[in-house]
Amino acid sequence: MEKPITLQIEEFRKTIAETIQSSNLPIFLLDYLFRDFYSEIHLLNQNKIQQDRVSYASSIKSENESHGVS
Repeated sequence: MEKPITLQIEEFRKTIAETIQSSNLPIFLLDYLFRDFYSEIHLLNQNKIQQDRVSYASSIKSENESHGVS
């Protein structure tokens, strides 16, 4: 059985919190770093959404063509 997403999230958060605490970086640097990470993640998410839209539209078109729907 694959590990439930809730447990994956919990472990991920714990790992991030431990890494932040052990880094001893000043909070202003953490703020900068997390903003940068957020921007990158947001861009990747937007790209994935666009890819999914294109893939879904293509799938619907193929399904309609196979059923003789225009």
